[in-house]
Amino acid sequence: MGLFGSSSASAPADPASAKSQQVKQEIQQQISQELATANATELVRTITENCFDKCIFKPQESLSFQEDQCIAQCREKYMRSWNVISKSYISRIQEAAKH
Repeated sequence: MGLFGSSSASAPADPASAKSQQVKQEIQQQISQELATANATELVRTITENCFDKCIFKPQESLSFQEDQCIAQCREKYMRSWNVISKSYISRIQEAAKH
């Protein structure tokens, strides 16, 4: 049982260390949730800004049928693009984590 012996690896985990690891995981989960919220907020902002600029030329009290259709198509395009990019990004992160 020297200073660098392997017997300490088989010893039970330190309760303080286990608690520290749990806190670390909770913080990482909270950060992930906050990032997801920030990403969703940014997506909504981007869709709103870009689709409004593209589809609404003269703001009025209500949308015309054409404006409503234009916004729906624009929104769908952004959502499809966002999903493709997100899946690709997640795949790359997972691949990098394997290596």
